[in-house]
Formats: sequence, C-alpha cells, structure tokens
Amino acid sequence: MAIRNQLIKFEDSVRKILKDAITEKEIVERLKPHFQTLLQTKDLLPAEYKKPSSDKYSQFLLYKPEDEVFSIVGFVWGPGQTAPIHDHLVWGLVGIYEGAIEETRYRKVPGATGEQGYTLEIIDVVHVNRNDISFVYPPNADIHSVRNPSEQPAITIHVYGTDIGKQQRHIYHQDTHATSDVITVHKNSSPIYS
Repeated sequence: MAIRNQLIKFEDSVRKILKDAITEKEIVERLKPHFQTLLQTKDLLPAEYKKPSSDKYSQFLLYKPEDEVFSIVGFVWGPGQTAPIHDHLVWGLVGIYEGAIEETRYRKVPGATGEQGYTLEIIDVVHVNRNDISFVYPPNADIHSVRNPSEQPAITIHVYGTDIGKQQRHIYHQDTHATSDVITVHKNSSPIYS
C-alpha cells in the first residue's frame, strides 16, 4: 500500500506540472525532484521482476493512469546488455535504481551524407550510477543508446509522457544512416501497480 500511495502522490505532481509547463524540457526539469523522491521507494520493482533475461534487457510496466498521460516503467539490464540507438518522441526521465549504466547521446546533423539526409553525431557519453537521473525530450535531447557496462545487473526506472510500450519510435542504424520504426512492448500486459 505504501508504494501505491507514493505512485498516487507522484501522479498528482505530474498532473500539476503538465497543467502549466510550456515545453517538454520544462516538464523534465520540474519533475526531476519528484522523480528523485520516487526513486527512493524501496521495492519499487518487486524482487520477482529483477532477474535479467539472457537475451536482452527486460521492460516492465509499473504504473500508468487510465488516460495514459504518463507511464512508469522498470528496465532490467543484464551484464553487457544494450539498447540500440533510438528516440522516444516524448519527454522522459531515467533514474538509476540499482547498478550503473552508460548512455551515449546523439544529435542529428542535417544535410550530411546519408540515406535520410543526416548523420548522427555523438554529443556526450555519460556514466550514471544509483540515484542519478538522466532525461530525454524531443527534438534536441531525444536520441541515445544505453548499455550496462558492468558485470552486475542494473535496474533503471523510467517515466515517459505516454505509455512507452505503445509508442511508435525509431531505431537509428549508424552504419547505413537509416531508421526503422519500432514499438518496444512491455513484458507484462497489465501494470504491476494498478
């Protein structure tokens, strides 16, 4: 019940911010302290979901309101597991719950050589540890790749401005400068906390 109360409190904060925030960057900045508090919640991702999958990272829907104005998702990263270069097309926050990850951030360089009329340029490589928060928002801070560089599993908690498990997005293929559409569905069909 304590976790459910934390989630309801967080939802109230999200809704207040969404009422008057002008930009997605502003949403992310104003939501960070509330998200930092949520990250302190013990057992936010229950123990039975923490075992890494052997083939790729796992994505579990923790919570979303009926109107899907946002979602909270837990990701479990086995040692060395990665997410390819991708975008989100919506604002988001990524909090490190356990372990550490490495995030490589990119930007599109228009007019450069490539099938789509652009190439990707690395703008930063960030190593984030427990309780650190990263972010995404279109169009200027939305493309990244993520990997667990450690020999230990990592768990990240994400908040997005939609149900990200239904959001059509893009994977970027650095070698061919092409993109492909993708929807990364949750491993669970119903939220863990409803």
